[in-house]
Amino acid sequence: MEGIGNPYRGLLAFEERDAPLFFGRDKEIRDVAGRLEHHRLLAVTGVSGSGKSSLAMAGVIPMLRAGLVPQLGNRLRVAIMKPRGGPLFELEQRLSEALERNVNAADLTRTTYGLVDSVKPLAADESLLVVVDQFEEIFAYRKAHLAIDGGAGADRFVALLLRATEQSDVPIYVMLTMRSDFLGECAVFRGLPEALNEGHYLVPKMTRHQLQEAIEGPLTAIGAEIHPALVQQLLNECEEEPDYLPVLQHLLRRMFEERTSVANPGHAEAREEDPIQ
Repeated sequence: MEGIGNPYRGLLAFEERDAPLFFGRDKEIRDVAGRLEHHRLLAVTGVSGSGKSSLAMAGVIPMLRAGLVPQLGNRLRVAIMKPRGGPLFELEQRLSEALERNVNAADLTRTTYGLVDSVKPLAADESLLVVVDQFEEIFAYRKAHLAIDGGAGADRFVALLLRATEQSDVPIYVMLTMRSDFLGECAVFRGLPEALNEGHYLVPKMTRHQLQEAIEGPLTAIGAEIHPALVQQLLNECEEEPDYLPVLQHLLRRMFEERTSVANPGHAEAREEDPIQ
């Protein structure tokens, strides 16, 4: 298997480009995409390491881009951001990339409907999806800037998202990914708890069958295999591990690296019995 890239992400989240290697979440992908049809603002939440970012990036977004959710139109423009660098600045930059034109920061923040005004006009078959990954970063940002702006920057950013998803003239959708232990902190933003009560998806723990797909699927995609006995051992150990997904992905990535590393002649015989072939 020399020359074949590692199909496991390890401790990193899957990205949109990794969609062909993302397995085990078919039902959840359909569920989240279906909820976006009815809720223009949807929070995808889960415990740390539950795979919420991967679900959104490598699962939901490719499905939406493929036009499999008619409500969102035939052409989807996607702006993916994280709040940590300054939410308003990040939104401006990612919108400019998604819309392929300059979005003026002053226009964006002029009113609470600045996001709507900045997006106009979209083509008849277009819609915009704003993805705020790791939304919980907004709380740390707000606290850090309380002495500077009283939290106004973070408040304005959330207000822009809320107003954009409350109106129906311009097809704007917002998907947040957030650790579930931060849900209570959402009450600091006026209107956000009410919106999340309407549009909220809690990522469930993967079933044994889904985990098996996540283990075997990436290898099958690149024409490799893993020994069935090892698969069962990994599945059994995952049932006892609370943060099983990152640990499992890390272990699989390291195993693949070991299997594909350049072997010296003295280990040739041992490599014939490697669990990944």
